[in-house]
Amino acid sequence: MAVTGIIRAECMYLPKKGRFGKLTLLHVILFTSILAFLFLLDILTTQVILRMGGVELNPVMAGIVTTPLLHVLLKCGILMMVIPVALIAESHVRGSGVALYMALIAMYTLVIINNAAVLLPHIMRPFTG
Repeated sequence: MAVTGIIRAECMYLPKKGRFGKLTLLHVILFTSILAFLFLLDILTTQVILRMGGVELNPVMAGIVTTPLLHVLLKCGILMMVIPVALIAESHVRGSGVALYMALIAMYTLVIINNAAVLLPHIMRPFTG
């Protein structure tokens, strides 16, 4: 077994021929980009709602969203943790990394839809009189 640096060449979460089970490097980049975009939309829409007098309904996030920088850092940390978790999961159970990304993307899509539903009446008010 050849050893290079501190990572073994046969480490189970490293790709074999560019694939992590069903999860290819292109998938990782694509899914992570989609998730990052959804996180950004969540942060922006949440901040707009809070500035309009709304409140965070998630008690775990209530103290965090009041500080936008902390909110951004937390979402970046989550995003950076998702990548290795998805790769390691995929190396153990084929398709589980893709399933993790799909579950997170679906969840944050619902969050954005909820935030948009809260914001839409306020955005439309000037046009409806």
